[in-house]
Amino acid sequence: MPRVARLKGEFATYHIILRGNERKSIFLAPEDRERFLETLQRMKDKYNFLIFAYCLMNNHVHLIIYDNGNDISLIMKSINVSYAIYFNRKYKRVGHLFQDRYKSEIVDDDVYLIELSKYIHNNPVKAGIVKNAIEYRWSSFRSYVDDDYHLKDKILSTSKILGLISEKRSVAQKEYFKYVNNEEVINTEIRDTFFSLEEENRDHLAQISEAKEKIKEIAKDKGITVDELIKNKEIRNEVIRQLRRNSSLKLKEIGELMGGLSESWVSRILKG
Repeated sequence: MPRVARLKGEFATYHIILRGNERKSIFLAPEDRERFLETLQRMKDKYNFLIFAYCLMNNHVHLIIYDNGNDISLIMKSINVSYAIYFNRKYKRVGHLFQDRYKSEIVDDDVYLIELSKYIHNNPVKAGIVKNAIEYRWSSFRSYVDDDYHLKDKILSTSKILGLISEKRSVAQKEYFKYVNNEEVINTEIRDTFFSLEEENRDHLAQISEAKEKIKEIAKDKGITVDELIKNKEIRNEVIRQLRRNSSLKLKEIGELMGGLSESWVSRILKG
């Protein structure tokens, strides 16, 4: 079965997830993580993209990357291949280091971007590695809230996310620290934005979950699998119309639920 084409944007921001093959560790020593960050720096210099956040866990990596008009597939291939060659040589191993292809989603909402960065920076906390995000050495959180770290961190661009919080960097850093650590946010306007974000995000995730269940239900009623439903253009197109009528899902999200259809293709179906 051919692979579904990746969603790509022009001058787009992506949430990237790299996982170790069979969920095995891709970092066995501190110098491995240092090498991965060095690889990010080299590829950033080569392709002129921006990194808004990162977190290096044991068997996976989270990145938020702004492609700056460059091909995200080429960027990620260069990062993966370079690090895999280093890792395989060092540990005298062969075969794939990373699990299939990387996972990616386009981040096209500024409020979601802030929430996503919080989620990424809290990965080590949720995994029980540290009690507070700032204790974790291998994420970008320290560079967001402490300028001493930021000056040393040559790969990170913090101005985008902090600029969404406040025009004053010092204010944004304090508020972001509180937000990531689930403390009360003092600034009323910022607090309302954050609380609204979390509520909207929960509602939106619920809609996506409901849509998936609806698709399964329709497939079951027709005595077919979800894959068969997606391949049947007539049924698929009707489901797309139902999702558009009964939810606030974006065309891109509907397309992803329908086997990776492009936003423009979903639009054509709705107009047809």
